[in-house]
Amino acid sequence: MDRRNFSKLVVGAATSCALSQILLVRNAFAANDTEEVDEFRRLVRYRILQQHAAYAAVAGTINSSGRRIITVRDPNAGDGYRLGGDTIFEIASLTKVFTALLLALEVVQKRVRLDDPLQKYVPDGIKTPTFEGRQITLADLATHSASLPLRPNNLATSAPDALNKYAGYTLKQLYGGLPDYHLTREPGAQFEYSNLAFALLGQGIALREDSSFAELLHRRVVEPLGLKDTAFEDDPREAGRRAQGHDFYLDPVGPTSDGALSPAGGLRSTAKDLLSLLDLFINGRGPKDLVAAARLMLSVDRPGDDEVTRMALGWRKTTIHGQTYYWSNGSSDGSRTFMGFNLARGLGVVTLADAASGGGLDDISRRFLDPRQEVFTQIFPEPVFVTLPEGVLLRAVGRYEYGSNSVLEISRGATGLIVTAGEAQFGIRPQSPTLYSSKMVPGVSMEFKGAEVGPAHALVVHQNGESYVHKRKE
Repeated sequence: MDRRNFSKLVVGAATSCALSQILLVRNAFAANDTEEVDEFRRLVRYRILQQHAAYAAVAGTINSSGRRIITVRDPNAGDGYRLGGDTIFEIASLTKVFTALLLALEVVQKRVRLDDPLQKYVPDGIKTPTFEGRQITLADLATHSASLPLRPNNLATSAPDALNKYAGYTLKQLYGGLPDYHLTREPGAQFEYSNLAFALLGQGIALREDSSFAELLHRRVVEPLGLKDTAFEDDPREAGRRAQGHDFYLDPVGPTSDGALSPAGGLRSTAKDLLSLLDLFINGRGPKDLVAAARLMLSVDRPGDDEVTRMALGWRKTTIHGQTYYWSNGSSDGSRTFMGFNLARGLGVVTLADAASGGGLDDISRRFLDPRQEVFTQIFPEPVFVTLPEGVLLRAVGRYEYGSNSVLEISRGATGLIVTAGEAQFGIRPQSPTLYSSKMVPGVSMEFKGAEVGPAHALVVHQNGESYVHKRKE
């Protein structure tokens, strides 16, 4: 098993690379805008009503014919919130685009420089990490190339399946942990996705402006663009428009709070507001300085996370099948989100789902941007999970290797076990003392040989009728 493909399967960015039972959508460009949107609507409905990725979704498109809003809700959903273009979702890491736009605006208005060192944007007395004298810059932070980890090292819990794990995280903790990071490579050289980096970016700009990040973003970006429902806090008066979140298993979860990490993922917004943001990038509709800031964002070019992707400020830039498009996605405890645009085709897309999932509607959104994008359409039976004693769960914990190109680490999470494959992580739950699976990775199961009586001696990954034996190393 190729670890790179397995990791892509986990994060949902290229699920089709690892599954053979996929509908390959390779039609030519749709004859007109209506056909494009009609196909997109059919796929969104299929993902919710047949594949049950979430209970409900709101999708928005923008093209030469204008804007359209698409809604779909499972008839079995028990949620009563109002579904439409003004439904408020946690947009998770789409927040990073807003943070990067604020940075670009600060550059346009000559308050900061992209090559400013992070050291200028932390409280007095705090020492930021360096690599052989090379300092982290604001551009490094905004392109996931600062060589900083995904999460802070001083969280109360870093388990990826822990709910609301950033709540209560303070600025004191954010800055207090900085001296403990040791960079392993030169900043700017390599992509490494980091919530920590974007938190330091947003909070650092706010610190220099003697403002809170939420207030600064609202005053300089949100309000000038006329985004009426984009904010960090839930307004109790709008509870009827607030999407109920659900976890991977479609159990309801409460609102999340990102504390000092809010510049990386704390915003709430709507499809209507996000389409207005895309309009800024696609058509240049917005205040003059924000138009210039949007252009600056797209002019930056840094390494991305695969061979077809580069990083602009806040946006990934993918070039494939003769298409180039910019995109971002996100997952909160109870939502999955995506937005992107294709400048050459003059169109953009937003998808907001009311449940966390491995891939959400990402591939369908990409299909709208790139007509040759493959879309995952297989339906798998819902796994039936069981509850096991703690001692039985821990029999599977360990490090397993398949040849020299695949290493899987199994650890205890908050709700089950955690699989780490390269930079990807996902949770699995037991169906028996030896068999585990996850809704994040449909069609894949993991069998722990020997776990019925003691520590497992091997991990067998079952996928597409094939089996891959990973032997325990630790």
